[in-house]
Amino acid sequence: MHLSPARKGELFIFTEAFLWSFFPVVTLLSYGTLMPLSSAAISTFISSLFFALVLTIRKRWHEILEQSAWMDILLTSVLIGVIFYGLLFTALRFTTAGNAAIMGQMEVFFSFLILGVFLKHERITLPHLLGGAAMVLGAMLILLPQGSGWHVGDLLVMLATAIAPLGNVFTQRARRIVSAETILFVRSIISGLCFFLLSVFMESLPSFDAAISSAMFLFLNGFLLLGFSKILWIEATNLIPITKAISLASIGPFFTLLFAYLLLHEQMTPIQALGFLPIFIGVLLLTRKFPGEKTESMKILGDPH
Repeated sequence: MHLSPARKGELFIFTEAFLWSFFPVVTLLSYGTLMPLSSAAISTFISSLFFALVLTIRKRWHEILEQSAWMDILLTSVLIGVIFYGLLFTALRFTTAGNAAIMGQMEVFFSFLILGVFLKHERITLPHLLGGAAMVLGAMLILLPQGSGWHVGDLLVMLATAIAPLGNVFTQRARRIVSAETILFVRSIISGLCFFLLSVFMESLPSFDAAISSAMFLFLNGFLLLGFSKILWIEATNLIPITKAISLASIGPFFTLLFAYLLLHEQMTPIQALGFLPIFIGVLLLTRKFPGEKTESMKILGDPH
């Protein structure tokens, strides 16, 4: 059956959203024997093997020598590869998979705030203001201290989503010069080395048996989630508008909540339900294109991975 480019893009996005919804769950499962930075280091190095394989198949190793892209790749490696993922892996030590998935949607709000409001790339409309307010309300509901106190992990996820938009800017600039797999390969090597060094100084080194016990989760994280699913995202956004991609991908937290219940026995709480609804509505309002508005900033919204 022949699929149009738009249908292929939609299929890629739904597949990516489904796969990425496993990330918080799989990462938490790896913490059974590993500390966060160790898990991040090993998973990231495994993802670099995937991107090396793609570079070899597509014969694009020569792009590594493209000096005009080095600075942008370095900046996106630091902002997304090290800071964003470092915060995300650490956050999952202190929150639930469901909360992490829901709070991850705040990236849309911060992208709108930083790229749209502060950088003035688009006209601010009433639906945008309502969407931003809805997302802030949803985040506040989830961040409210529970009986056990504040969930530090939720704050770390929100901080990570605030950093992602700037990383996306440099990713987009580098993508104009070299392929996605080149950017992701270099980013994985740099971030993997940083996570390894941080784990040496801040955590006890994992034993060989501990790494083997979590090998399946590390492989899934590195090869499938940090690797293959990110290729799907980039290929999809070359076929459909990024705003549409974000809207379709917002179904991801539904899957995360389901898998967290099935695999981690996490129950969906009333606070999660109350917080997710306005955040979901906010995503729809912020990513919808309204007549006569500029959408330049929205081209670099979305999944930073």
